[in-house]
Amino acid sequence: MSRSSLRAVLVSFFGLVGCGGEDFLLPQNEQPAESAAESVGVLSLQQKITDALGQISRHKQICTENPSSSICQSRPFLYNPNDFNMAPNAGEAILIVDEFPKLPLRAIRYKNRIKEYLRAQAGGDIGAVLFSWNVPPALSNTLKSFAEPDLIPAESLRPLSAPLYESFGYLNLDNFGHGSIVFSLLIEANPRQPIVVLDRPTLHGIAPTEFCDATGASHEALLDKSEHAASELVRIMNEHNVRFVNLSFGETFETIRGKWQSACTGSLPSDEILREKLAAYAPIVEALTGTPGVFAAQAAINASNPQDFPYDFPSQDYPNRMLAGYFTSLDSGLNEQGQGNSGSLVGWPQRQNVDIYLNSGVLPQRPFPYNETPLLQVDGFGVDIYPVSATTTSWITPLALSRFIHVRNATFGTNEMSDLLISAIRTNMVPKVCGQPAATCVFQDPLLHGQIEAVRLNYRSREFQEP
Repeated sequence: MSRSSLRAVLVSFFGLVGCGGEDFLLPQNEQPAESAAESVGVLSLQQKITDALGQISRHKQICTENPSSSICQSRPFLYNPNDFNMAPNAGEAILIVDEFPKLPLRAIRYKNRIKEYLRAQAGGDIGAVLFSWNVPPALSNTLKSFAEPDLIPAESLRPLSAPLYESFGYLNLDNFGHGSIVFSLLIEANPRQPIVVLDRPTLHGIAPTEFCDATGASHEALLDKSEHAASELVRIMNEHNVRFVNLSFGETFETIRGKWQSACTGSLPSDEILREKLAAYAPIVEALTGTPGVFAAQAAINASNPQDFPYDFPSQDYPNRMLAGYFTSLDSGLNEQGQGNSGSLVGWPQRQNVDIYLNSGVLPQRPFPYNETPLLQVDGFGVDIYPVSATTTSWITPLALSRFIHVRNATFGTNEMSDLLISAIRTNMVPKVCGQPAATCVFQDPLLHGQIEAVRLNYRSREFQEP
């Protein structure tokens, strides 16, 4: 399979899924970035790639001649949080809150960077998920061999991509899912941040009986379980030193009504009772977006009013949250601060719902033209990287979070994370230098200027390197 045809398959499979403060702190001088090449010798990496290619080739030969051979059969390979082992390690973890019915296949390559895989249980307790990938040994062994303490960038493993897809491409369905795409956008953009994966808590999951009560009599019990789940979230964030949250929440009046109809039986409750059920999500949202010293980047939507969209409509109740929208331009013309001819740029969703618009650098029309600094995701095996096709707020939110982490580390590196620091970083991300009177530069193009940690720390070139 040619590289161009392989990318077309990847794009069609992965790319179309989805959906101001004061200057209290003085910036520090940015320190010279350590090259990723220092932690993985060129010769040793080349030898590892050669060995992996040999293993893949032997697997292909044996399984072509004898498909029933035991080595061709998939086996369970357990995810073990004790395998966590990364260095350098900034120590401040990213919590990805999304749809994770399982860990995606691509996570095998990054298993040592995942601190824990969690799910909320009935009652609101949040605990570890016992999970295994079911894959042939040759695939598991190959991917695990590149799970080094210091990140080996996916681009440096590009020679493995075509052979892996030729032998194991049928397993790509295990990468399908909203959370998997978000994971693919964050894992290498932030090479020194540990990852905690959380399958998003839902009221019908933690309190199915109370959620399906059409009378509203069990509202207090529903709220109690939501509050317990919220306390569990705070415990987890403290336990793993989570300082960054990536969130696509999306609970609205319409989604509550739709979920009740799909998960429950009987007559639909009144709008008043459904709104009470929607309001019961408040403790969970407050834990994710209002815990002191924790920043949350959330995908923005077109929220027309706070009654039907209480968790997506801008609110001063969530000062540590940033609502991310997007625009698509091959040449934004914006400088490092966002100054430029932003009047020609069109963002989504509408301005009232957005704290920041970020450029994906990828046009929405097929064949999805992209510029030299597009939004990138790792492939299904973590051995290559390519531009996204569809641009959604769910996919741009990881960029907003990555940009926040970049400012945090490059400009305010030794300052302890706090609400005060979060406010200062937000001001840095959207400075008030774009008009008279001082208007915020809400349109930003951080990829154009290499404003993510993967570039600052020399794990990735600012410009995308074509295969």
